Amino acid sequence: MKVKLPKELRGVRFPQVLPIEMNDFDIDLLLPLLFFSILAEGRGRARIPNDPRAIDVYINKLSQHPAVEGFSGLQERRLLERLVRTALITTGQIGRKHEDEQITSIVTYSLLSHKPGFPKEASRLRSADLFLYQALRSYMGSDQKLREFFKAVFGRGVKLGKAGELGGEYDGVTEVDTLTRLSLAFLDGFESVRPGLSREKYIHLGACPGLARELAADLAQYMLAYHKAMPTPAFIHYLLILLNFELFTYTLKVVYAVNTLVEQPESLPPAMREPVEPSPPALYVDFTGQRGPSQEMAHACVRRDIEVYQSFLSANLLLRQLHRYAEQLQRNPRRRATIERLLGDQPAGPLYLQGLLALREQGGIQNDIEAQARHDIDDIYEANGDPEDPENPLATRPLDELLESAESDLEGLVTLLKEGQRDATQNFVRWYWSTGGLTRAEGLLRGQLKYRSSWYYAPTNDLLAVLVQLAAARLSGSGNGDTSDQGLMPIRLQDFLRFLEKRFGLLVDHPPAPFVGAEYIAAAQENLRAMLRRLRQMGIFRDLSDDFTVQRLHPPYATPSALASHY
Repeated sequence: MKVKLPKELRGVRFPQVLPIEMNDFDIDLLLPLLFFSILAEGRGRARIPNDPRAIDVYINKLSQHPAVEGFSGLQERRLLERLVRTALITTGQIGRKHEDEQITSIVTYSLLSHKPGFPKEASRLRSADLFLYQALRSYMGSDQKLREFFKAVFGRGVKLGKAGELGGEYDGVTEVDTLTRLSLAFLDGFESVRPGLSREKYIHLGACPGLARELAADLAQYMLAYHKAMPTPAFIHYLLILLNFELFTYTLKVVYAVNTLVEQPESLPPAMREPVEPSPPALYVDFTGQRGPSQEMAHACVRRDIEVYQSFLSANLLLRQLHRYAEQLQRNPRRRATIERLLGDQPAGPLYLQGLLALREQGGIQNDIEAQARHDIDDIYEANGDPEDPENPLATRPLDELLESAESDLEGLVTLLKEGQRDATQNFVRWYWSTGGLTRAEGLLRGQLKYRSSWYYAPTNDLLAVLVQLAAARLSGSGNGDTSDQGLMPIRLQDFLRFLEKRFGLLVDHPPAPFVGAEYIAAAQENLRAMLRRLRQMGIFRDLSDDFTVQRLHPPYATPSALASHY
């Protein structure tokens, strides 16, 4: 039986826990909307004046652009169209019948990719752009510093429009690469999308604000270290890989932390503390590519994490419902002082969530919560009753069976809410494999999408290269928000392994719990050797010494002079 829920009880999103809506996600659509959020200081987009279906119109405008020559003939026009479709835009089908084609996004070469307002549906980004904007702003300290930073990284050759209008154009002076110049000319054919209203009433960094700022520090220091050293297409390619990976690990750590807080509300989990401490889960990553103990451990970690996502639905719904009740009870003069004392003066954050859970232990408030839960359960029974015979007990017997094991009305309500929205768990898993890169050429997850038992953690070469780059940037950086240019040096292998484990929980050279025994230890050591072989093939590792403590990794695109000076 599918449990029907009244409208006011539907929904699973709770920004105070996770600002992102977990569902299927396409990282390739992210940057243009992230740029807009940063330039517009978190405001949404006003009306989008550009028609995503008018692909031919925009290609014709490009062919007539003063900076573009030699595309007036039919054959040349076809060549230009092919170039636009392969290098400047991504396209997709419209509607379920797929009868028409539209621009889904502008391929990013500069800050101006935000100008047309694509993708048109912001919901496809699951609020990831707004979350990243909030995290980066918190890390940078102000909107002005954040705008200036992104202008320095992505705004080469760009003259931005006036504040409140956005948009912009090529400055006509700065030398840029051919594809960037072509993209800027293409974007001249679009009207600028203007900022609209604020997209969120409150600014939240979720249950783990320290983790969000660590994510922002990773992104900022990575961009600072490599945006000048790499060709623009390569820089954007690697940055998108890093963004996908960061969103994957961030949400996974939040899910673990929230589940732990609900189970043990007496103390904050490590991921919720500040400064942030190393936190679960430990992700064993396989580099052997062969069946055996190493791949077995990587498979087991995936199975464990999917189960944790499934448990997260109940924990999230409990906190969401307690938040709803707390808002109602704060209108009661007899309860307001107690609730404000437990929840503090912030509408979000780890202590706020801890306070919500503490409400269940406060005598009269606990009774009020139970009374409200009973009222909501009654509404659910009414929604699931037989409309022709409201007194018929057979219609609601499945609800009775679901409530049999509940120890309280609140627990019973959460059970019914979970049963009525069980599809949400599948949405969580879609987010998990989307950000894990399962269906992409680069990512952390490998396997066949339709066979969950085949999934395991195994970083691709591009992700491995990005992790080496990130480790070099973070270990060379100040770690205190300083965004001045830093010199990059080779990093010791043992420092790289320590960084992966401390920052992301990635294990390479030793097995995760509960795997113990000589067989798994030996498999992990072979896994390390497999990773080093791959790094050697990629030109990142040179084993000039057998001493593990002095072996060093050379981050791709690091300054050659800095690397050479180390030898």
